[in-house]
Parts: sequence; C-alpha cells; structure tokens
Amino acid sequence: MRILLADPPRKEQYYDLSYPNIGILYLISYLREHYQGELQVRYLEGQASLNDHLTAIAQFKPDIYGMSFALWTARLAQRTIDAVKERYPELITICGGPQPTADYAEVLAKSKVDYCCLGEGEQTFLEFVRAVERGERDMSGVPGLAWRGPDGAPELSPKRAFIKSLDDIPLPAWDLVDFAKYPGMHIHQASPQTHLLVSRGCPFDCNFCANAVWKYNKPWVRLRSPQNVALEVELLYQRGIREIYMTSDEFNVSAKWALEVCAALEKLGHRDLYFQCNVRADIVTPELAQAFKRINLWMVHLGIESGNQATLDGIGKHVTLPQIEAACRAFKAEGLSIFGFVMLFHAWEEDGRLRWEGPTEVDNTFRFCRKLLSRKLIDYMSWQVATPMPGSRLWQIAQRHSLVPDKTIEDVWSQNMLLPGVCEDQVKAKLRKGMLLKNFYLLKNGKINLRHGDRIWRNLKVLLGGRLSKA
Repeated sequence: MRILLADPPRKEQYYDLSYPNIGILYLISYLREHYQGELQVRYLEGQASLNDHLTAIAQFKPDIYGMSFALWTARLAQRTIDAVKERYPELITICGGPQPTADYAEVLAKSKVDYCCLGEGEQTFLEFVRAVERGERDMSGVPGLAWRGPDGAPELSPKRAFIKSLDDIPLPAWDLVDFAKYPGMHIHQASPQTHLLVSRGCPFDCNFCANAVWKYNKPWVRLRSPQNVALEVELLYQRGIREIYMTSDEFNVSAKWALEVCAALEKLGHRDLYFQCNVRADIVTPELAQAFKRINLWMVHLGIESGNQATLDGIGKHVTLPQIEAACRAFKAEGLSIFGFVMLFHAWEEDGRLRWEGPTEVDNTFRFCRKLLSRKLIDYMSWQVATPMPGSRLWQIAQRHSLVPDKTIEDVWSQNMLLPGVCEDQVKAKLRKGMLLKNFYLLKNGKINLRHGDRIWRNLKVLLGGRLSKA
C-alpha cells in the first residue's frame, strides 16, 4: 500500500507554516504500528508547489492521496485536490482536519475529494486504508467518514469514538521531518524549534473557538501522562530540538497535571532546552509559575480576548479582568514573559438577541491592554478580528443573524462579520490603533527585533493603510 499525505501547497498561496503538521505525523506513526502488510508512506510538506504534488503522484504512484487542512487554507486545499483529481481521476482521495470535520458538506460540495475524515483520524484512517486494500468503495462500515451518496448529498458512517488513552498512540513520525524547514515562533530563546501535542481538546466552550476535531465527540479534553510527554521531549532533544511549544488549548487545564508534567520535564535535566505554552488566567497559581521557571518555560501565551467584562461573560470565557491581571503578576514575579491574545469586535447572544462590540468597546480593550503594557505585566500582544469559524458557537450565531457574507474565510485580520453599525474602515482603523499601541511599547521596552524584517514590513503596510496582514 502506497500512501501520500500532504499539506496544502504553500507556494501557491501564503499561509503560516511555523511547524510541521503534527496530525499527519500521528497518522503515519499509527499506520506504521498497526497496519499489517507492506506499507510505504510519504509526507509532502507544505513548502511544496502544486506541481510538486502532481509530480510526486506521478513518481510515487500512491493508492491513496490525503490532505489535512483548516479553514484558512480550505480554498487552496480544494483547488489542489481538484487539480489532482483532474490529472488522476481514479486516485482515491481523502481529507481531514478542522475544516472537513466542521463543514464536511461544504468540502464535498466545493471539491472533488472522495472522502472526509471526521474528528480524530488515527483509527479511522487505519480502517479506511484496510478497506481500500480490500477493494471496497462503500465506507459505511468505517466509523468517522463522510462521502457523496448516489444523489450527490453527503452520507455519513457512524460517529467514531475517541481513543481513550493518548499514551496508546505512538509518538509522531518525527523521522520524516526536516526541522530546518520550519522557523517556529518568531519570538524564541533557542533553535531549532518545534511543537508537541500535550493534550487533546478543551473542557471550556468559548463561543469563538471551533476546536472541531476535538469536539467531534466526548470527552472534550484528554491529557497525556507526564511520563509520555517527557518521553517525546527527550526524543526531540536527541534530534537537536532546543525549544518546544507545548501545544494545547491551555496547558494549565488541570493545575495538578501541569505541575506533574513540569516535574517530569525537570527530571530530564536539560538546562539548554526551553518551552512555551498557552494558559488560562483563572487557573494560575504562584506554584505553577515557579514550576514553569524551573523548566525554562520562559513564555506563556495568555488569552485576554477583551478588556470588557460584559464581553468576556457573553462569549463564555469564564474569566474576569482581575483574574487576568493577577495571572500576569504571578508570572511576572518569576520573570516569565507574557504574550497576550486579544480579539476585537466580538459578538454573542443574550436571551436570543445579538450583542456585539462596537468601536467604544474596542477602545475599552485598548485601555485595559495599555494598563498591562505600561505596568510591564505583559510583553507582547497579538490583535485580530473575532472570526466565526465553522464548528464554533460564534459561527451559529453569525448564521442566525446573517453576519457572514462568505462561507469560506481566509483572513482573520479583516472584517469577517457584518456587525450592525460597524464598517470595514472602522475595523481597519482600530487594528491600526492596536498595532501602534503594541509597537510603541515594544520599542519603549526594547523588545523590537530587527531580525524579523518581513513581519515589520507587513505591520508597516497595515499602518500605512495597505492590505490587512497578520499583526
């Protein structure tokens, strides 16, 4: 069995590619361990072009061509799959990831792909490969799939249960990755960098978060054992990695577990290894901040979201502005750096009625962030416009109130919801204001890095009124 798994070809359309696609690497390792029979798997990384995809198929002659993608690369992925099917109409194609899971009907309607893998992919893809090997095209016996029926309408197999223990999944196929191709985080302490997945899912339900793959079934959150995380960290260290982003919706979803992970990593004894992670403000303690410091977890990424308590309540964040400030103080007491995530122009429902942030509420957010920056309670910030993603409650709200003009959204730094009384020029003006605020304090606090010339240039284009780009 020959299988070609691919990312969308970045040479055809720019998108962020800081790290390798860990989902594909998990699929490959799971196949290697559980597939009985001759198996050849190739991973075509995102740096490729469309022609590279077509050439690889001609040379490798796969039995299955698969692609993983999210909302931002949906159009690119669909164009690529269509080009592949036009050249190789008999080749079996399958796609997975956040977008096919959240909106399989749209993917099937707008592309020539044969199957969509829904939710967690390891077991589903293994059974799919076995079915293809047997010559089957009816996949109704393989849970977790969607395809077109005889009338063109989507058909579904039964829902796939999640793998109970994440420790039962083999470590990703890191041997296939050239880490030099991936820049990692632009703010870092050491290189080379990569990421690893320490948990799957999130028990919370913020309205802007899609999390489609991990909310496909329950439980909504599963944690790897601290020993299993440490095992992968050691493997990556031996491969030369010196900074790791511990990917999870929030590393401190369980303070007890996070402390145990830190203890396991501390035992490795690698003083030249650094970490970053995401955290929630309401589960931060001095003990946790101290544990982070001991393992060189030097930067935390904190979801601030808004400077309006009514917004935080409305979007279901379940944190308070004082908790955000207290979390920042706890981390700063240990000398950690903090990167704050902020979104502008949120929307939510209250008793079925639409509520949203206008320019006044956005200015309140700026005032709150200015306070944090001026007191050196945060170091870096990222601004973006609240964007409804398929699979999120915000998407459902946007559909009910006709706020989304286009079902395929590719840019979260532009206006993607038509909020009453809010025009595109206002959105751009507020983004520019936020960028000026952010860069003023970066310059004032000596944190501008001139090595990131491309990022500085994109920021300047926004400030000068050009096309909106990532801030």
